[in-house]
Amino acid sequence: MVRLVYSVGPAIAAVGALAVALVVPPLLSAAVPTRESEVTAGTGITLTATGIGAVHGGTDPANAVAFRVPERMRRIATGDDSIAVLKTEDGGQRLSVSVVDGVTDFATAAPRLLLPLRAAGVTVRFDGGAVDAGDFHGLSCVLPDTDGGVCAVAGSGDVAVTVTVTGGAPDTGRRLIAQVLESSKAVEA
Repeated sequence: MVRLVYSVGPAIAAVGALAVALVVPPLLSAAVPTRESEVTAGTGITLTATGIGAVHGGTDPANAVAFRVPERMRRIATGDDSIAVLKTEDGGQRLSVSVVDGVTDFATAAPRLLLPLRAAGVTVRFDGGAVDAGDFHGLSCVLPDTDGGVCAVAGSGDVAVTVTVTGGAPDTGRRLIAQVLESSKAVEA
């Protein structure tokens, strides 16, 4: 009987720990609201790039992008310094900006910049348009299965950004993308 207690006890403890690991995170997630903060129009946001250039350095010292918020929005906390997610006050549109460093061949990198969207299950494709705003030059794209989904990938030096807008009218989304890129500068973090 003693031997059975010693073999069953650890098994029950392991099953209990597994149950806690599966049940507690969703309960905490439901109880803790998404952290959002109000951001006024013109507020500067700097995103530190990810990518090989950010890690190893290179000839281009820029490893971040600074841009101005185009209108009063709410910033959603992501926990990632290379991504900013904002939504309009009414929640109708969502703007996402992400940055990578170490891009030496933009033509090859551009399709790869869309991979995170595809990995998240979002349909995205280039629409044949070009983006030329401020220091950034690149390609426009669409998210055909997403309401109002438009995007752009653009580069300046060896820093590249992906800007995505969902919700609302596509023309409004394209205007937001142009305003973000027009105000963007590749900088050192």
